[in-house]
Amino acid sequence: MTVTSRRAPRKDQLRNRQRLLDAARLAFAEHGTDLSIEAIARTAGVGATTFYRHFATKDDLVLHLLDDLAAGARRVCAEAAATEQDWEAFRTVFTRGCALDDVELRLFDALCRTSPRAAEQGRAITASLISPVTDRARRGGDLREGVTTEDVAAFMRMADSAADARQRAITHEVLLAGLRAAPGTQPA
Repeated sequence: MTVTSRRAPRKDQLRNRQRLLDAARLAFAEHGTDLSIEAIARTAGVGATTFYRHFATKDDLVLHLLDDLAAGARRVCAEAAATEQDWEAFRTVFTRGCALDDVELRLFDALCRTSPRAAEQGRAITASLISPVTDRARRGGDLREGVTTEDVAAFMRMADSAADARQRAITHEVLLAGLRAAPGTQPA
C-alpha cells in the first residue's frame, strides 16, 4: 500500500505566489485589467512559467484577488454575526461591510468585469457576506418587506460612492431609515 502525502509548499513558492498576487493587485489598479500574464509576472519579478505554476489562467488569478479583497468584509461580517440584535448586525454590515478603500473598490468592480466567471464570483462573494444579516433582519421583522440581498448590495454601493466620510455617514443613515420596517410590522 502506497501512501502519498502532500508536502507543504516551499517558502519560495509561497513567496512567489504572494508576489504575483501583490503585483497583479497593484498593476491592475494602476493600469487596468487588460495586462498580459507576462506583464504581471514581469512586475512580480518572476517568469511566466512561475505564474503558471500558481495559476492556470489569468482568470484564476482574478478569482484569487477577488477573494483576497473580500477578507476585510469577512471580518466585519464575523463581528456582525456575534451581535445579538438583528438590526445592529445588519447595520454593522451595511455601514462597514465594504471594508475596501476607493482604489480597492474600483479594482473589485473592474476585476468582476473581466469574465463571466469573475462576475459570478463577485456576486457570490457579495451575497455570501450580505445575505446572512439581510435574512436575519427580515426574520426579526426589522427589514422592510420585499427588500432583497441584491437591493441591500446596491444601497451599500450607493452609500459607499459618496464623496467623503460625512456624506457617507448621512447616506447610510438615510438609507437605513428607509430600509427599516415600521415598528410593529410582522415579518412576511
